[in-house]
Amino acid sequence: MEDEEHAHYDAYFQEELYSLKVNMAHIASLLEQTLGNTSSEGSSNQPVTLVETQATIQPKERMGE
Repeated sequence: MEDEEHAHYDAYFQEELYSLKVNMAHIASLLEQTLGNTSSEGSSNQPVTLVETQATIQPKERMGE
């Protein structure tokens, strides 16, 4: 029982870690786009939109399932 509980928490942690990595990649991308928009001459300074949302990103399969 303890091993199953540990595996459950480990899988949950892995999913959360993956989600955090995805979110950080989005933030970095938005920051790069924003900095690129402000530093380029003649840009229109249009708002940056997020092309890929978490709903379109498939989380990695849980280990052991």
